[in-house]
Amino acid sequence: MTSPRLRRLLPPGAFLLTASLLATGCTASDANQTSDLASAVDEAIGATGLDGGGWGILAVDRSSGEVVYERDSTVPFVPGSIQKSLTTSAALDILGPRATITTPVFATGDISEGTLEGDLVLVGRGDFSFGLRDQPDGTLEITSFDHNEANTGLLPVSLNTGDPLAALRALAAQIAEAGVTTIAGGIAVDDDASFVPETTWPDGRIDAIWINETLLDVVFSPTEVGEPADIRVVPALNSLTVSHDVETVAGDEIDVVIEQVGDDVTVVGSIGVDAGETVRNTQIDDPASFAALAFAEVLGEEGIQVEGTVGADVPAYSGDPVASWESAPMSEFARVVQKVSYNRGADLLACLIGVQEGGTTCTEGLAAVLAHASRLGVPIDEVRLFDAAGTDDYNRTSARAQVELMAAAADGDHGSIFVNIQPVAGVDGSLAGTGAGTDAEGMIQAKTGTRVVFSPTTDQLFVLARAYSGYMTTASGRDLVFTVIFNSALVDTVPQVLETSDRVASVMLTLQREG
Repeated sequence: MTSPRLRRLLPPGAFLLTASLLATGCTASDANQTSDLASAVDEAIGATGLDGGGWGILAVDRSSGEVVYERDSTVPFVPGSIQKSLTTSAALDILGPRATITTPVFATGDISEGTLEGDLVLVGRGDFSFGLRDQPDGTLEITSFDHNEANTGLLPVSLNTGDPLAALRALAAQIAEAGVTTIAGGIAVDDDASFVPETTWPDGRIDAIWINETLLDVVFSPTEVGEPADIRVVPALNSLTVSHDVETVAGDEIDVVIEQVGDDVTVVGSIGVDAGETVRNTQIDDPASFAALAFAEVLGEEGIQVEGTVGADVPAYSGDPVASWESAPMSEFARVVQKVSYNRGADLLACLIGVQEGGTTCTEGLAAVLAHASRLGVPIDEVRLFDAAGTDDYNRTSARAQVELMAAAADGDHGSIFVNIQPVAGVDGSLAGTGAGTDAEGMIQAKTGTRVVFSPTTDQLFVLARAYSGYMTTASGRDLVFTVIFNSALVDTVPQVLETSDRVASVMLTLQREG
């Protein structure tokens, strides 16, 4: 939700940022103001103490196109997740903000006296929520620090409040309403009817069927030192066999390994007595097989007996579905991706774009995302795009390319939607903790980007990138489109990673305060 403190949506009037704009003429008064701002931002950069890294910054007045601050804006940097904006803007334009995804279930035989004489086939179409985030008002839930980030250990995560099996329960209820009490055949899940599962991108396998966003969450609670920790698994399937050996130890560290293969889950390790309730997870090893297992269980809860194989080979199917689930609109998928910086959600959007463009692979969707950026006027010679989420560390973008994208997307057919799906400073998503309680609260709507890797040669954490890209209303009432990218710093601890993020954010906040 957009904060009411954001004074106004950015005014219309597309402009193309060109080299000539870096030398835009202005009055003496404007020049003095720009000089004062430049001095303030330069001072803020110096105050960060991030002397060994590089900065790519561009801030442009939304109404006039005047460049109000620039530093190495045409140099491609490691961007992190600000590149998700390429994907979500393409999804809104190519798929459409009101498009929905229908997940059908087909029967391969007739229904006679309560018995389905054949198999049930659940067909994945790429609904990443599939009931988990769905709200009664048609929106999708976002959390302050999402369960997809649990294993980073940066901040405590919040599990979604929804039922990860909600869509399957709705489908099972429809089948029961059709009078089915027995399935003589089995349960099959068609996972590649829409696109070939993607297995090469950094964030893991991208499939068309998603249960709990293809994650098995494990919630750990410490007990007494030397005693086993309490754990619970989400989704809590009765058909899962869970074995765990997690000891409560002194301190607040957590060191656990979770493995899931089929219906077997193994959890080993330790959790500090001072750690508090903690979430970690593992990606589901075979999303189609897991979906079949979960579907059979919820069918059983509806009083429907499955006599055949659960996870059967996909048979031929046709005709009308016996049940179906409809997703939230695509604007909500894009909103989740932007607000919580959902990596695999962005990857999935690229897969859906590939299908819409007539392809069968996610890579074709990635090519379409880049082509869309080119159509918007983004200088793609300053962009390298190896995945849809900005996770691949070979990705590059310049501040200029990013500002071009954000300006053009805001001026496009779905501009108001695109602006309003960005995190809001001090309010929600990945900016919830930035600028809270200050005059910047509600005044900045921007995508965040972070890339942190372990450096084995120094036993340190390498902050490859911290970035912000979006829109702000400055303290003087000026509307800016901006990008701030920082590369790179070596730090020793996770708290220092967070401190580095705060230091980079201070430069963005200076732009807002002094601009």
